Amino acid sequence: MSVQDCLNEDDVITSIRLQLSHPLKRQKVWVVVEGETDQKLYSKLFNKKHVEIEISYSGLTGLLKIVSELLKETRRIIGIRDADFLHLDGQEKDAEHIFLTDFHDAEMMLVSCENAYKQVAAEFLTGEKEPVAVREKLLLSLKFISGIRWLNDSCKLELNFKGFSFGNFYDEKIFKLNDSACLAEIINSSPNRKGEIIQEQVCLKIEGVLDVLNLCNGHDFQKIFALYVTSKLKKGKKTIADNRIGEAFRVAYRFDDFKGTNLYNELKNWADSQSVSLFSEIN
Repeated sequence: MSVQDCLNEDDVITSIRLQLSHPLKRQKVWVVVEGETDQKLYSKLFNKKHVEIEISYSGLTGLLKIVSELLKETRRIIGIRDADFLHLDGQEKDAEHIFLTDFHDAEMMLVSCENAYKQVAAEFLTGEKEPVAVREKLLLSLKFISGIRWLNDSCKLELNFKGFSFGNFYDEKIFKLNDSACLAEIINSSPNRKGEIIQEQVCLKIEGVLDVLNLCNGHDFQKIFALYVTSKLKKGKKTIADNRIGEAFRVAYRFDDFKGTNLYNELKNWADSQSVSLFSEIN
């Protein structure tokens, strides 16, 4: 276990508070994100001279607490959270100085970007005649498990998704998830769940939902994309890991791509209103 595994939101609050006492650090803008991959992405988009990006080490709950607590001491702190299902539920950001990703999460924001996706496809889908169609098929195949996640979120079921492996339930050759087996596995892994869930409920939840970019989880997409790419490799070749796919999307994503998002516009408007600098316009 590393030192980082022992950190939580209180440690982050203490660390930022100490740094705020330093004259040079006091002029920084603090951006709190949910996880390590978020930190990697936003580090290439923000101006490092003016911005410090911190991981909450406690997910969304920690992020909200850190921003809320430190707003009592400085206005130079914001949080960027995954929208999750807020857009589908018709909800706006839920706290002061909190900004939402355009789609379900930061990973889906990258997947939605034509430039980034085409670059990743050029790297991993060289023999594919219609790589853009592959993206659509993969996303549609995630609707059922995304529906489980949505019900879990809206009904506070506290289902356990940790350790879930698509390899046991996904046929990447035909873009098909075994819905019933997938649901059974998640239920069996959730002995402390706060309610029951059946397949018909999930199907009803996602019926007619066309906005897959807000429905689907970006990490789920990376996992089945990796499975699909691996299935196309010659026998004996090493499998492609989903974290490698995530890294490829982050590398392919440009600052100009980010400038086309609602998130960028909202952050820019906030920075202008506060007379602070977040971005170096030449990246």
